Amino acid sequence: MTAAFGSFIAEVQAAIFSLPIEAAAKATGVDVLRDRYGLDGTGITIGFMSDSFSTAKTFNASGNLDSYATNIADSYLPSGINVLKDFSEPDATDEGRAIAQIIHAVAPGAELIFHTGAGSADIFSEGIQALVAAGADIIVDDIRYNPQDSPDVPLDFLDLEPPSGLINQTIDTVFNQGISYFTDGGNNFPDIPIYGHANNPNALTVGAVYYGNAESYSNRPYGLVLDQGQLEPFSSEGNLNSLKPDVVAPDGLPISFNLGGNAPDIGDPDFFDFFGSSAATPYTAAVAALLLQADPSATPTEIYNALRDTADSPASGFDSRLGFGLIRGDKAIAALGIQPKPIPEPATTLALVCVSVLIAGLSLKRRYQTIAKPNEKLTLVHSSFIETEFSMNYVRLADSAASSLRETAPTSPRISE
Repeated sequence: MTAAFGSFIAEVQAAIFSLPIEAAAKATGVDVLRDRYGLDGTGITIGFMSDSFSTAKTFNASGNLDSYATNIADSYLPSGINVLKDFSEPDATDEGRAIAQIIHAVAPGAELIFHTGAGSADIFSEGIQALVAAGADIIVDDIRYNPQDSPDVPLDFLDLEPPSGLINQTIDTVFNQGISYFTDGGNNFPDIPIYGHANNPNALTVGAVYYGNAESYSNRPYGLVLDQGQLEPFSSEGNLNSLKPDVVAPDGLPISFNLGGNAPDIGDPDFFDFFGSSAATPYTAAVAALLLQADPSATPTEIYNALRDTADSPASGFDSRLGFGLIRGDKAIAALGIQPKPIPEPATTLALVCVSVLIAGLSLKRRYQTIAKPNEKLTLVHSSFIETEFSMNYVRLADSAASSLRETAPTSPRISE
């Protein structure tokens, strides 16, 4: 959009998101990366893994069929996503498509490649390798198999602790090839701490903070009302002497379909809400894609450090549930030494005032959000649970999304929503 005031012409751009993620974007500096730096992920390929991408029958908020084809038509997803291998068992949910919608909302210029991670640890490892072979610069997953101390579970269905196991060994290999790897910390607090490949130091592990479109929501299983910026009460805790999770990022993000058949629609009646670290992790991976676009020579270690070192947290240093804090893309890109695009100086004071009004007007076109300041609102919820004995009962998710955590047999992969 161009505004002319006498001899001064100013071009003002405001990021347009394919989903209403303005609350999350504002809180994490994504709006700055998109607006001031002009980044959209162009030139970066993101490989993502979940259960399925396009095999489940899903419906939108109007009750109409929602599919990859309708997502393309509605601009929630780009055409040409490369599906290397899908999962078509009856319990498929197309959570991979939900992940893709979040990635595309943050980094619409990025190329996307999918491979299922469901089936076995062998298939998971093969999927990582296939994504790399297909050109992935960044890989993100939300798959979790059984903890390694689970009794009577075949080896191929265990998520072994690093450095053991095919999954960890493959992550180590791709990391050494220069590929950043993102995984979710899980939604099992207080029952089960972060486990398996989420403890791999060569992966960036992500927890969940509420930043949905509603200013607050009622989490019935925990008897809490959470405001934007509060840590989700189910977001998993790291182990003693572990620096996991690395960071936290927004969940409660809008998607176009009823994931799992009972996803809530808290913030916007036209969308469903995606809760858990399965939403926060692809969001983080997409932010990393913007950073990598800005600095294509950045190594995974540099990307990880930029996100960790600049995260916002009320804690001093590392916290076992917040990690190093809420990711801030605007600060992370500055840590990489990248400067924003210059803003032209106005010729007169009058022009400056007019441009300010124009920018304010553009901002008002976006859906109004009240954004909590991370350093004020990013607080531990039910921190007294830390003293609770861990059990093997998988924790509930948010509100009516609780039942979307699928209770699976010991030999099945666990999708961390």
